[in-house]
Amino acid sequence: MPTSRSRSRGLPQRKLWHESGQAALETARVCVFGSSALASESLKNLVLPGIGEFTVVDDAVVGEQDTLTNFFVQPSDMGKPRAKCIVSGLSELNPDVRGASVIRTPAEVLASCEPSDTELVSRASLVIACGLPEAVVHDLGLRCWQQGTPLLVATAAGFMASVRTVVSEHAVVESHAEIKQDLRLTAPFPALLSFANTIDLSTLDPTDLGHVPFVVIIIKALQKWAADKNLALGVDPIEIPFRQLADIRNIVIGMAPCSDEENFVEASKNVNANCSACEIPFEVTQILSDPAAAEPKSNGMADDPADLKGMLPLSGTIPDMKADTKGYIALQRVYKQRADEDKAELAKHIRDVLQAVNLPECFITQGEVDTYCKNARRLRLLRFTPLHTEIKSGPASTEGIAYSEALFHYVLFRGSAAFYAAHARYPGAVSSNSNADIDIAELVHSDAMELETISNGLLALWGVADQAVPKGLSAEFARSGHDELHNVASMAGGVIAQEAIKLITHQYVPANNLCIIDGASGKIHVTKV
Repeated sequence: MPTSRSRSRGLPQRKLWHESGQAALETARVCVFGSSALASESLKNLVLPGIGEFTVVDDAVVGEQDTLTNFFVQPSDMGKPRAKCIVSGLSELNPDVRGASVIRTPAEVLASCEPSDTELVSRASLVIACGLPEAVVHDLGLRCWQQGTPLLVATAAGFMASVRTVVSEHAVVESHAEIKQDLRLTAPFPALLSFANTIDLSTLDPTDLGHVPFVVIIIKALQKWAADKNLALGVDPIEIPFRQLADIRNIVIGMAPCSDEENFVEASKNVNANCSACEIPFEVTQILSDPAAAEPKSNGMADDPADLKGMLPLSGTIPDMKADTKGYIALQRVYKQRADEDKAELAKHIRDVLQAVNLPECFITQGEVDTYCKNARRLRLLRFTPLHTEIKSGPASTEGIAYSEALFHYVLFRGSAAFYAAHARYPGAVSSNSNADIDIAELVHSDAMELETISNGLLALWGVADQAVPKGLSAEFARSGHDELHNVASMAGGVIAQEAIKLITHQYVPANNLCIIDGASGKIHVTKV
């Protein structure tokens, strides 16, 4: 049931992820390690739609640079805990969202065994890490991976930003993918065939004939085509060779009272899309053939969504079409009734499976069954690669990124992390212990050269020795000093929040697994490492 909070949320976002998505957001706990502009902008885009609560972990204090790039701190906040300041500012955006801050270093919290610290990750629906050293990211990534908590790792350097998604397995129930409508015209169920047979086109007056749904018209044409082939429509699924679809279109056209009758033209246009075999989508077939599909899990991919006849359950919806209200509602009722029957059959199958493995019937609720049946043709299952092993041993595979535009940005971010591990500062950044009269231009130049050397060494280590980092790009990374610009942080924060909402709601398909944002060219590259 919609809550008072979900009713207060704007209509546009409910159209995007429906009431079920809004309910998931409102119960979500988000833990953010880091309090930079990148963290603030990410949280802003999660607080506004109404997540349940968030916690910011960081011990940094507000400095002059923060007052220039982070809109959630003020000049009067100078010297105050930055995490506490941004929580205060973010909480003003939505009073329904609970915010808290932990004024300690992320490394200290991760090393702690106190329940209040370990629960920050274990109880979180999602963890976001912004601008953390690679050693801390490694430990956080390992913990999240072991506990099955989704993690988004983001970092920015000048006009560049990187967002990495980390979760072992993610089920997408409502992917909202554009798919071919399953109307079962070549394998009509008895009620649909009976409905079509009750309509005699030859006895209808011109007005009624012009309002016959195209589904009925195509079934009539298929019956005539099947009779000519000594086949019976409705006994077994009929496979129609592509070349013979033109014959069915000609039958439809021949049945029309005139060449421009709208519903017959509509039927002719729908022959190709609706007269092919009722195949299960490739992505769903992969799920059904996965060995893990044989065991019920708590990740949403518990049971085979195919019914006992080798087809997926009907969703119960039909597309818009030329028809009068009475005829359209009658046809919709036919599909809805069949969808309810499929749903009941699947529910029984699930109960039998749960009983066989000694799990209670409430392990999978009727509401979940309803959602799966409605979206059976849109299910997706994604598996990601672990970040902690990537940090330690390099990318699991460079096949996806080797010749991508994102390659050099990715390796420069990794090279910058290696530079930080060696010098306790990022390329181009001035250490607080440095001499005040240091030559910045010379520092940036020397750091850029070292960053280029480190990055090219990483490419060789990963087996991409035929590629070399462009000098201009390494110089740009060093020139940035790894500082965050507000406009880039804002753009990256939008991407982070978008991916976060996908992970929390299990709606839409998240990027798998790396997103590189190039603010200089205005491009976003998505690839897999």
